[in-house]
Amino acid sequence: MNETSSADGVLDRPWIDPSSRSRQRSNYASLILQFALKDFKIRYTHSVLGYTWSVINPVIFFGLYYIVATNFLKVEIPKYPAFLLLSVVMWNFFFEGSSRGVGSLLARADVLSKMVMPREVVVYSALLSAGLTFAINLLVLMLLLWMTGTELTMSAIFFPLLLGNLIALTLGVSLLLSPIYVRFHDIGYLWNIVLQVGFWMTPILYSELNVPERWRWIVWWNPVARILVDSRRSLVYGLFPGTRGFVITTLYSIGILLLGIFVFKRLQAKVADYL
Repeated sequence: MNETSSADGVLDRPWIDPSSRSRQRSNYASLILQFALKDFKIRYTHSVLGYTWSVINPVIFFGLYYIVATNFLKVEIPKYPAFLLLSVVMWNFFFEGSSRGVGSLLARADVLSKMVMPREVVVYSALLSAGLTFAINLLVLMLLLWMTGTELTMSAIFFPLLLGNLIALTLGVSLLLSPIYVRFHDIGYLWNIVLQVGFWMTPILYSELNVPERWRWIVWWNPVARILVDSRRSLVYGLFPGTRGFVITTLYSIGILLLGIFVFKRLQAKVADYL
């Protein structure tokens, strides 16, 4: 007798038929979407401006960074408004997505203790929740590009591929660190420090060309920096990313994702012991 459901609606068994597996995958996808939408709604509950904050927040930081960079740091970069907003939007996604992803298992401890489901579901939902804000911010970015007269060229076809790299990288980090964070809460503090330092070590407010030659290796070993640099080239400046650099960036992202999947599968069985 095939057993495909439990009190929570889903229960995995190795002998279920293909149609049951298809329904099961559909149930998991539905759970991911429900968790993500719930997180997104809760974030703005009891807020007068509601979802508008998902736009206001990056715009405020964009304005602050722009004032500091142009008036105090004297940054002179062509098409700097588009350059800066694209950098801020993409960094914010990595920051929020990885932060939520790393803490997702502990944040959903009550759900995981009651429902039988793959634990990676809550990690995926955390990333999707951050992705909803990211999508809204990308619309604001496209509006700014239009307002500043930035024309999209054929090189823009690389931008979705670079977004895929960023998503893979963020998911990989989340899968890698989330099961470790359940056991060692120090990981949360350490990752927050890494993100704070990473903001200044990544060419967000400045160009990679502003980095002294002897320190430029730091930028090229930083996968987020590589994605930002190529994204600005393809979307803002109409330049095609170098083939070799793009391949290396993609290999970085996929490599970290595969490492995250491997570590998560090895450690997920022990997660329940520490929730």
